[in-house]
Amino acid sequence: MFNISEINTIERGELDTQCTSDDQPSVSISRNQTDPSIIEDGIVNIGIFYETDDRFRVEYWGYMSGCLWITSDGVHELKQIFLDNTEKIPRWTLSTEITDLPDWFPTPEKIPSPVTCDKCGSEVSVTEIKTTAFEDPEARFCPSCYLFRDQL
Repeated sequence: MFNISEINTIERGELDTQCTSDDQPSVSISRNQTDPSIIEDGIVNIGIFYETDDRFRVEYWGYMSGCLWITSDGVHELKQIFLDNTEKIPRWTLSTEITDLPDWFPTPEKIPSPVTCDKCGSEVSVTEIKTTAFEDPEARFCPSCYLFRDQL
């Protein structure tokens, strides 16, 4: 699952009562949906929960849901797969600030920079920027300019 190597995958399971998001330290990764007009199937959220120094539970939700247990090396693989992205607007982002990451979660190689709105010039977080894949795939809008883009 998620292209995590078999050697770093301990166990796979269904998302049920044994996979519960309780008070364990965790990190959340979310799909960065920049074009509100497109509905995407698949996984939209991934939670990584600390259980022991070498056992982490990964819960995922969306079109598919489930959980798996991975090693600490598996956590590093997960970070590389989803967060070590060189795109200006990444498809996946942390739902927590880099400064709030627990010690056991590796820091991503590249921290996404704010993106400039093409209409008003304001700097917008990559999680708030809006795009229009069908109208103009290169256009970038802040949330306000996106709502009124036809009137500008």
